[in-house]
Amino acid sequence: MRIIAGTYRSRLIKAVEGSSTRPTLDKVKEALFSTLGPNISGKSALDLFAGSGNIGLEAISRGMQPVVFVDGSQDAIHVIHANIKALGCEKQAQVYRMDAFQALRYLSKKELKFHFVYLDPPYLKVDLVGILEALKHYDLILEDSIMVIEQPKDASLIEHPAYTLEKTAVYGTVALHYYRRKHD
Repeated sequence: MRIIAGTYRSRLIKAVEGSSTRPTLDKVKEALFSTLGPNISGKSALDLFAGSGNIGLEAISRGMQPVVFVDGSQDAIHVIHANIKALGCEKQAQVYRMDAFQALRYLSKKELKFHFVYLDPPYLKVDLVGILEALKHYDLILEDSIMVIEQPKDASLIEHPAYTLEKTAVYGTVALHYYRRKHD
C-alpha cells in the first residue's frame, strides 16, 4: 500500500497481516479523495475501523488534522502506530484501541467534532445504524460534513433520518456511500 498524494506521496505503508482487514484499494482511495476535493487541509477526520490506517494516513498527507484512528484490534493499532512513526506525522494523529461505540462516547467527552468520517467496518459484523445513531447522539459530526461508508456493492443501503445519502459510487465489488448530516 502507498500514500497517493500530498506531503507523503508515494510513501509505502504497512498493512495488517492476515485476512481480518481489507485495505481500501488505491483506485477507491483516489476516487474518495477526489470527491472530497482540494479544500480539506486543516479539517478534522475520524477513521473508524481504521485497520492499517490507510484512509487516515492519506488524509494527513493531504493536510487534514487532527486525524483520529480507531480500531479494536491490537494488531491494527501496532501497524497504525508503525505507519505514523515511519511517516513522522505523530502530531497530526490520535490513535485509540477501542470498540467503536466506546470510542464515540470517549471522543464526545473530549469534545471532538469531525469534518470527515470514514467507516469501513468488518462487513456484516457491525451495527452500522447504531454507529450512525451514536455519531448523532454524541454530536461528533459537524454540519455539512461528509461521512463515507465503505461496503460490499451488494450490501443493503444504510438509512438514518439524521443523514442524507448524497451519492453512491461503485468500484468493482466495493461501494462508497456518501452521506451528509442533515441540518437540525
